[in-house]
Formats: sequence, C-alpha cells, structure tokens
Amino acid sequence: MPRQDILSILITFTVGLVAGGYLYLTGFVPTVARIEVPAVVKVDEFVVVSEVYGSCGDDCPSFQVLSDGSYRYFYSTPLSDEQILQTGDLPSGLRRDLQRTLLAQQLEAQSQETTPALCDSFSDGIDVSYVVTLNTQEYQLNTCGTAVDVDTAMWQNLDRVWGYLESAGNTSG
Repeated sequence: MPRQDILSILITFTVGLVAGGYLYLTGFVPTVARIEVPAVVKVDEFVVVSEVYGSCGDDCPSFQVLSDGSYRYFYSTPLSDEQILQTGDLPSGLRRDLQRTLLAQQLEAQSQETTPALCDSFSDGIDVSYVVTLNTQEYQLNTCGTAVDVDTAMWQNLDRVWGYLESAGNTSG
C-alpha cells in the first residue's frame, strides 16, 4: 500500500474519531445523564408568618416558620416591655405535620373573606392572622375575617406551633 493511502486512512480515522467524540459528548451523554438522574421528591416550600392581635396591644407575639423548620418568635414577658427574639428549629414531627397539612386547596378555601358578626378581639380577646406562602402563592388567613375551619388538621397544627413556641419561650425566658 502506498504511503499516501496510509496517510489518507489515518487522517480519515482521526477526523472520524474527533467528530464521533464530539457528537457523543454533545448529543448522547446529556440525554443519558437526564434519563439516569433519579427522580427527586419535590418538597413544598412554605413560609408561615403569624401575628396575634387584640387585647395584648403592642405586646402581641408573632412568629415566622420556614419550610426547613427554622423559626423566629417575637414575644414579650409580663415583667418586661421589651420584645424578645427567639430562634430555633421546630421538632421534626411538628414540621412534618405542618408540611403535610399545608395544602393549597385548604388554604384557598380558608382564606376566603367573610364578614364576622363578632370577633374575640372586639371584646378583650385575641385573634390570630396568618400569611402562608406556599410555592410562591400567598394566602391570608384570619380568625376574624376569613373562613377558617378550626377543626381541620392544618389549623390544629398551626395551633400546635403556637403551643410549642409559647412553651419554648417560657422555658428560655
């Protein structure tokens, strides 16, 4: 075989190898990588901000809970007029229950405005407002002015968050 034929075969082989490698890396590998990536369960992202209002005046407590369970709790003690900030993480069971019961359908239904005849905050009582952001959608709930159903698991878990934060605030303050 003449020398030119061997050179032509080597050049053709090299160009074919480079072109094949390029096509493999840009076409086939990304497709396989997408197929082989395991499905990840998407966890709903939420933020719950709550405030108490009514007879407590300017000393009403409030909190913010993020979907990772971290919280910020503002409150004041009877002995002090200053606001105290407490931060921490909710117990995993409470966070999981809250995450499981914060459903867009229930939040939508319970955030419908109503005209209450009487609210606890009208007569030396307290009412609670919530702003729940679930996957960028914001819902406003209020014990005085929206169609809340206190018998639902969602509402009971929100109440459990208040109970946990109040007990944690009393033990650290």
